[in-house]
Amino acid sequence: MYTRNHAVFAALLACAGLAPMTIANDTESERAAALERLEQARIAFEAARAELEAAQREAAAVTGGAIKAEGGEGAEEHWLQPEEEADVPEDPDSWADGWAFKAVVGLTGASGNSENFSARAAIDGERFTSKTETKAGISYIYGTSDGNKDTSRGVAFVKNDWLIQDSKWRYFGEGKYEYDEFQQWDHRLSGALGLGYELYENEDTTLLIGRAGIGAYYEIGDQADEKLVPEGLIGLELRHKLSENAKLNATTTYYPSLDELGEFRWNTGAELEVVMDADSGLTLNTGFEHRHDSQPGAGRKPNDLIYYMGLGWNF
Repeated sequence: MYTRNHAVFAALLACAGLAPMTIANDTESERAAALERLEQARIAFEAARAELEAAQREAAAVTGGAIKAEGGEGAEEHWLQPEEEADVPEDPDSWADGWAFKAVVGLTGASGNSENFSARAAIDGERFTSKTETKAGISYIYGTSDGNKDTSRGVAFVKNDWLIQDSKWRYFGEGKYEYDEFQQWDHRLSGALGLGYELYENEDTTLLIGRAGIGAYYEIGDQADEKLVPEGLIGLELRHKLSENAKLNATTTYYPSLDELGEFRWNTGAELEVVMDADSGLTLNTGFEHRHDSQPGAGRKPNDLIYYMGLGWNF
């Protein structure tokens, strides 16, 4: 009896020893299987993430926008940009589109060939594209002194710059018509062609352009020579943004005669524009125009200065 009980006890001990070994083997097998599944999931995740980023780059290149790529938890966030992104406004479809106009009316003063106060009206337009910069305008001044007309001058002009891509150089052409009852000529036509160069540019506020070219003018009237006079052109143009609501434009142009050495014309002008009401386009404009002619004609003064102040409307 004692021997039988002893054998049963021994069998129980053996079973008790085998149970922990079996549990340990099962746990190790499950751990290995779990690690293998984790590694497979990681490889699949990396492949999916690479595919997502490639698709986002393709979409960004097509749409021209930026798309945010995000990884899983703890992954670094970054932005995907197209390889080339041009921040250039779309050009107008036709030459008649894309213009910005400004009308100004006000009082002016003049000294030189005439001393008076008079009225001035002007309409100017400008059109900027990725390939050209165009300005055009028309103005007229009328004045009286002691009830008699002593100022009547009109000007119409157009100037176009052809921009050279990725270069500071540009080509330009300009034409002008002038009417003046109080000069030795009644009508004057002038034009010029040449090259311009951006001497200084601050993208936010300032642009200074130097110009050089060749042109000619033709004067019509009873006392005019009525012949084509060739002349050179040397000039500077300044565009300066003083603030969000104020800008200054100024030009000075020297026209040496190529027909008679020593004779020349020299025109200088500047205008300050201050936006008073952005919603309506109301502006305050003040400026001056100075014209010098080394050969003004008999009884004429070589300098004419016009200064003005008035209200303008941008439309």
